[in-house]
Amino acid sequence: MRPVKEAALLLAIAFTCSVAAFFVHPKAPSFRASGLDRDLSAILALPEVFWVDARSDDDYEKAHFEGAILLNEDRWEELIVGFLDAWSPDATTVIYCSSAACPRSHEVAARLKSELEIENVLVLEGGWEALVEAGLVEEADE
Repeated sequence: MRPVKEAALLLAIAFTCSVAAFFVHPKAPSFRASGLDRDLSAILALPEVFWVDARSDDDYEKAHFEGAILLNEDRWEELIVGFLDAWSPDATTVIYCSSAACPRSHEVAARLKSELEIENVLVLEGGWEALVEAGLVEEADE
């Protein structure tokens, strides 16, 4: 019976570590099945893109994709006015946040679709990290 208890304990420890790693690791895979995610090459092939940065105010101030406007859940009511002033219904709205594991872009996309009934909304797979890796933006100095 002792080997069974030890095996169960090892499995519990391994499971706990893997769950913790998923939530802590910056490149954790995204398991969202929203259908909104597109890779960078597909987005860059679009004729007109309206970029939205869903990261924190601090991250946006440090660096953002050229032309992107800030719109996040933290200050939604304040920032939505600027979004509506700049938004073009002819452009595809593309939202990014920090990484593939970051839920902010999906939260903003869901609100734009449900509250403002904007249909042409996509989320950049990999977020800010994908833009940095492609050399389209430079990582901000800390």
